[in-house]
Amino acid sequence: MSTSPNNEQNAIAPGATEDEQRWDLSRRKMLAGTMAATAVAAAAPINSSAYGASANPDSNPDMMAFLVLSQALTGIQIVNLAPEFASDKNKPGILNADPGTDPINVKNDYFKWINAFDPATFGKLLAIARDHSTSVNDIINAVNASDDTRFLARSITLLWYLGSWYKPADLRSAPPAGKRLDSTVVSAKAYTQGRVWQIAQAHPMGYSNMQFGYWSRDPKDPKTSDPLSFITDKIL
Repeated sequence: MSTSPNNEQNAIAPGATEDEQRWDLSRRKMLAGTMAATAVAAAAPINSSAYGASANPDSNPDMMAFLVLSQALTGIQIVNLAPEFASDKNKPGILNADPGTDPINVKNDYFKWINAFDPATFGKLLAIARDHSTSVNDIINAVNASDDTRFLARSITLLWYLGSWYKPADLRSAPPAGKRLDSTVVSAKAYTQGRVWQIAQAHPMGYSNMQFGYWSRDPKDPKTSDPLSFITDKIL
Protein backbone atom coordinates (compact mmCIF):
# COMPACT_ATOMS: atom_id res chain seq x y z
CA MET A 1 0.00 0.00 0.00
CA SER A 2 1.34 3.45 -0.93
CA THR A 3 2.11 5.93 1.83
CA SER A 4 2.18 8.94 -0.52
CA PRO A 5 0.32 12.06 0.74
CA ASN A 6 -1.80 11.71 -2.40
CA ASN A 7 -3.30 8.45 -1.03
CA GLU A 8 -4.55 9.74 2.34
CA GLN A 9 -7.85 7.89 1.99
CA ASN A 10 -6.12 4.48 2.05
CA ALA A 11 -4.13 5.35 5.15
CA ILE A 12 -7.13 6.16 7.37
CA ALA A 13 -7.96 3.46 9.87
CA PRO A 14 -11.12 1.48 9.13
CA GLY A 15 -14.13 2.51 11.22
CA ALA A 16 -12.92 6.08 11.79
CA THR A 17 -15.64 8.71 12.17
CA GLU A 18 -16.07 11.50 9.61
CA ASP A 19 -14.50 14.06 12.00
CA GLU A 20 -11.55 11.75 12.66
CA GLN A 21 -11.08 11.28 8.91
CA ARG A 22 -11.06 15.04 8.28
CA TRP A 23 -8.55 15.61 11.13
CA ASP A 24 -6.29 12.83 9.90
CA LEU A 25 -6.32 14.22 6.34
CA SER A 26 -5.56 17.77 7.56
CA ARG A 27 -2.75 16.56 9.80
CA ARG A 28 -1.17 14.56 6.98
CA LYS A 29 -1.33 17.52 4.57
CA MET A 30 0.28 19.78 7.15
CA LEU A 31 3.11 17.32 7.76
CA ALA A 32 3.63 16.83 4.03
CA GLY A 33 3.79 20.59 3.50
CA THR A 34 6.26 21.02 6.34
CA MET A 35 8.49 18.29 4.96
CA ALA A 36 8.43 19.88 1.52
CA ALA A 37 9.32 23.31 2.91
CA THR A 38 12.17 21.82 4.93
CA ALA A 39 13.55 20.09 1.85
CA VAL A 40 13.48 23.36 -0.12
CA ALA A 41 15.20 25.24 2.71
CA ALA A 42 17.89 22.59 2.98
CA ALA A 43 18.60 22.72 -0.74
CA ALA A 44 18.64 26.54 -0.95
CA PRO A 45 21.97 28.42 -0.66
CA ILE A 46 22.74 29.94 2.74
CA ASN A 47 22.93 33.71 2.47
CA SER A 48 22.99 34.68 6.14
CA SER A 49 26.24 36.26 7.27
CA ALA A 50 26.04 34.14 10.42
CA TYR A 51 26.98 31.17 8.23
CA GLY A 52 29.63 32.97 6.21
CA ALA A 53 33.12 31.60 5.82
CA SER A 54 35.25 32.16 8.90
CA ALA A 55 38.56 33.99 8.70
CA ASN A 56 41.42 31.61 8.08
CA PRO A 57 44.93 32.10 9.55
CA ASP A 58 46.36 29.95 6.74
CA SER A 59 44.96 32.32 4.13
CA ASN A 60 47.60 34.88 3.14
CA PRO A 61 45.02 37.63 2.41
CA ASP A 62 43.30 37.07 5.79
CA MET A 63 46.59 37.03 7.67
CA MET A 64 47.85 40.12 5.86
CA ALA A 65 44.62 41.96 6.72
CA PHE A 66 45.22 40.97 10.35
CA LEU A 67 48.80 42.23 10.23
CA VAL A 68 47.77 45.52 8.62
CA LEU A 69 45.12 45.94 11.31
CA SER A 70 47.64 45.04 14.03
CA GLN A 71 50.25 47.48 12.76
CA ALA A 72 47.68 50.28 12.71
CA LEU A 73 46.54 49.45 16.26
CA THR A 74 49.93 48.90 17.87
CA GLY A 75 52.17 51.13 15.80
CA ILE A 76 54.59 48.23 15.44
CA GLN A 77 56.09 47.52 12.03
CA ILE A 78 54.67 44.47 10.25
CA VAL A 79 58.19 43.08 9.92
CA ASN A 80 58.35 43.03 13.73
CA LEU A 81 54.98 41.33 14.00
CA ALA A 82 55.79 38.81 11.27
CA PRO A 83 59.60 38.43 10.93
CA GLU A 84 59.32 36.39 7.71
CA PHE A 85 57.04 38.91 6.02
CA ALA A 86 57.92 39.54 2.36
CA SER A 87 56.32 41.75 -0.27
CA ASP A 88 55.56 40.39 -3.73
CA LYS A 89 56.92 42.50 -6.60
CA ASN A 90 54.59 40.75 -9.03
CA LYS A 91 51.53 41.59 -6.91
CA PRO A 92 51.78 45.15 -5.61
CA GLY A 93 49.83 46.09 -2.50
CA ILE A 94 50.35 45.13 1.12
CA LEU A 95 47.41 42.71 1.13
CA ASN A 96 49.13 40.64 -1.59
CA ALA A 97 52.30 40.20 0.43
CA ASP A 98 53.41 36.94 2.04
CA PRO A 99 53.12 36.98 5.86
CA GLY A 100 55.63 34.14 6.06
CA THR A 101 55.97 31.40 8.67
CA ASP A 102 58.54 32.28 11.28
CA PRO A 103 59.78 29.71 13.82
CA ILE A 104 57.63 31.10 16.64
CA ASN A 105 54.63 32.16 14.55
CA VAL A 106 52.76 33.70 17.48
CA LYS A 107 50.64 35.69 15.04
CA ASN A 108 48.77 32.47 14.20
CA ASP A 109 48.04 31.87 17.88
CA TYR A 110 46.63 35.36 18.21
CA PHE A 111 44.59 35.11 15.01
CA LYS A 112 42.99 31.82 16.07
CA TRP A 113 42.28 33.07 19.59
CA ILE A 114 40.53 36.25 18.43
CA ASN A 115 38.60 34.46 15.71
CA ALA A 116 37.35 31.86 18.17
CA PHE A 117 36.34 34.54 20.67
CA ASP A 118 34.27 36.77 18.35
CA PRO A 119 34.39 35.76 14.67
CA ALA A 120 31.73 38.26 13.56
CA THR A 121 33.42 41.35 14.99
CA PHE A 122 36.86 40.07 14.01
CA GLY A 123 35.55 39.76 10.46
CA LYS A 124 34.47 43.41 10.59
CA LEU A 125 37.94 44.47 11.70
CA LEU A 126 39.60 42.50 8.90
CA ALA A 127 37.22 44.12 6.41
CA ILE A 128 38.20 47.56 7.74
CA ALA A 129 41.87 46.70 7.28
CA ARG A 130 41.24 45.58 3.71
CA ASP A 131 39.22 48.68 2.85
CA HIS A 132 41.80 51.09 4.31
CA SER A 133 45.04 49.17 3.88
CA THR A 134 47.13 52.25 3.06
CA SER A 135 46.09 54.58 5.89
CA VAL A 136 46.53 54.15 9.64
CA ASN A 137 44.22 57.08 10.37
CA ASP A 138 41.43 55.68 8.21
CA ILE A 139 41.70 52.29 9.93
CA ILE A 140 41.59 53.86 13.39
CA ASN A 141 38.62 56.06 12.51
CA ALA A 142 36.68 53.13 11.09
CA VAL A 143 37.54 50.93 14.08
CA ASN A 144 36.34 53.61 16.52
CA ALA A 145 33.03 54.05 14.68
CA SER A 146 31.29 51.37 16.77
CA ASP A 147 31.73 49.94 20.26
CA ASP A 148 32.02 46.31 19.17
CA THR A 149 35.00 46.93 16.88
CA ARG A 150 36.54 49.56 19.18
CA PHE A 151 36.81 47.37 22.24
CA LEU A 152 37.83 44.20 20.40
CA ALA A 153 40.57 46.31 18.80
CA ARG A 154 41.76 47.34 22.26
CA SER A 155 41.89 43.70 23.30
CA ILE A 156 43.98 42.92 20.20
CA THR A 157 46.37 45.77 21.00
CA LEU A 158 46.92 44.50 24.54
CA LEU A 159 47.34 40.96 23.23
CA TRP A 160 50.22 42.00 20.98
CA TYR A 161 51.91 44.05 23.67
CA LEU A 162 51.37 41.83 26.71
CA GLY A 163 50.65 38.37 25.31
CA SER A 164 47.51 38.31 27.49
CA TRP A 165 43.85 38.47 26.56
CA TYR A 166 41.61 41.05 28.13
CA LYS A 167 37.93 40.63 27.30
CA PRO A 168 36.44 43.57 25.37
CA ALA A 169 33.53 43.76 27.81
CA ASP A 170 35.97 44.26 30.69
CA LEU A 171 37.65 47.14 28.87
CA ARG A 172 34.44 49.15 28.56
CA SER A 173 34.79 50.57 32.04
CA ALA A 174 37.66 51.10 34.47
CA PRO A 175 37.94 48.46 37.21
CA PRO A 176 37.18 49.42 40.81
CA ALA A 177 40.06 51.03 42.69
CA GLY A 178 42.66 48.48 43.71
CA LYS A 179 41.31 45.75 41.44
CA ARG A 180 43.03 44.46 38.31
CA LEU A 181 41.26 43.35 35.18
CA ASP A 182 41.15 39.60 34.66
CA SER A 183 43.30 38.35 31.81
CA THR A 184 44.41 35.10 30.21
CA VAL A 185 47.87 34.30 28.90
CA VAL A 186 47.11 32.91 25.45
CA SER A 187 50.07 30.51 25.27
CA ALA A 188 53.60 29.93 26.46
CA LYS A 189 54.80 31.58 23.27
CA ALA A 190 52.62 34.61 23.94
CA TYR A 191 54.18 35.01 27.40
CA THR A 192 57.64 35.35 25.91
CA GLN A 193 56.67 37.33 22.81
CA GLY A 194 54.90 40.35 24.30
CA ARG A 195 56.11 43.27 22.20
CA VAL A 196 56.38 45.45 25.30
CA TRP A 197 59.56 43.55 26.18
CA GLN A 198 61.08 44.14 22.76
CA ILE A 199 60.29 47.84 22.88
CA ALA A 200 61.75 48.15 26.38
CA GLN A 201 64.63 45.91 25.29
CA ALA A 202 64.12 43.73 28.33
CA HIS A 203 62.61 40.30 28.93
CA PRO A 204 59.84 38.62 30.94
CA MET A 205 60.63 36.82 34.17
CA GLY A 206 62.09 33.37 33.55
CA TYR A 207 62.92 33.84 29.87
CA SER A 208 65.56 35.77 27.95
CA ASN A 209 67.24 35.66 24.58
CA MET A 210 69.26 38.77 25.37
CA GLN A 211 73.05 38.78 25.33
CA PHE A 212 74.66 38.60 28.76
CA GLY A 213 75.41 42.11 30.01
CA TYR A 214 72.72 43.82 27.90
CA TRP A 215 71.58 45.79 30.94
CA SER A 216 74.80 47.80 30.90
CA ARG A 217 73.85 49.44 27.59
CA ASP A 218 71.30 52.21 27.12
CA PRO A 219 68.20 51.05 25.19
CA LYS A 220 67.68 52.35 21.69
CA ASP A 221 64.77 54.57 20.73
CA PRO A 222 62.19 52.19 19.16
CA LYS A 223 60.97 54.96 16.83
CA THR A 224 63.62 56.56 14.64
CA SER A 225 63.94 57.83 11.10
CA ASP A 226 65.15 54.37 10.08
CA PRO A 227 62.49 52.83 7.78
CA LEU A 228 62.94 49.56 9.68
CA SER A 229 62.50 51.08 13.13
CA PHE A 230 60.33 49.09 15.53
CA ILE A 231 57.55 51.69 15.84
CA THR A 232 55.90 53.45 12.91
CA ASP A 233 52.83 55.55 12.15
CA LYS A 234 52.56 54.35 8.55
CA ILE A 235 51.52 51.21 6.70
CA LEU A 236 54.35 49.66 4.71
